[in-house]
Amino acid sequence: MAMGAPRNAFLVRNFLKYAVIFGEGSRGDTAYLLQEGRVEISKMAEGRKKVLAILSPVSMFGEMAILLGDERRTATAVALEESKVVEIQRHAFEEFIRQSPPMVNSLVTVLVHRLKTATAKSLHVPSLFFGVCHTLALMARHGATDLNYLDTLASLTAAFNAAKDSVEAVLATLAEDGLIAFEVDAQRERHIVIRQTEDLVATAAERRKAAQE
Repeated sequence: MAMGAPRNAFLVRNFLKYAVIFGEGSRGDTAYLLQEGRVEISKMAEGRKKVLAILSPVSMFGEMAILLGDERRTATAVALEESKVVEIQRHAFEEFIRQSPPMVNSLVTVLVHRLKTATAKSLHVPSLFFGVCHTLALMARHGATDLNYLDTLASLTAAFNAAKDSVEAVLATLAEDGLIAFEVDAQRERHIVIRQTEDLVATAAERRKAAQE
């Protein structure tokens, strides 16, 4: 496990077939890493269960409650067979990702999947502003600080099931606060350059609070 995190930050748990790992709407501040078995991710939509994904090792799930700063689970996770997972506490999550390069790839794969598939549109995001900030912070943390504007806009719009104008308004606010900048390259393509690479979310929250006072 991550060298900088305390041992009690990680707990290996075993779930029997059809056991509920967590339920939609429940509170939680942990992420999970699937080591063995299969896990179904689903949510209720219009009174019916909608399966969002069937996960196999090695997959990360439950991390949205951490990434988006919301303690409410956006979906239900059920073990489809006997499964072993590593439960990762909130305070150790970032350190775990930073010190475990293979898990960075796993996490990025999960995020890209959610950004590009229609199932992502059914996920509820409690705060678009907070969600966009966390996503940009995650990208910056792993070295992606120069992003194609149109690609990023499309991804954020799909991921958060939000209107294009709403996402652009969030990006404009972040630019106004000096946390990101818009630049045009030699091919006349617009880019988002993340200027605030440390504590982006906290800084954004502080500047918004100051602007509203």
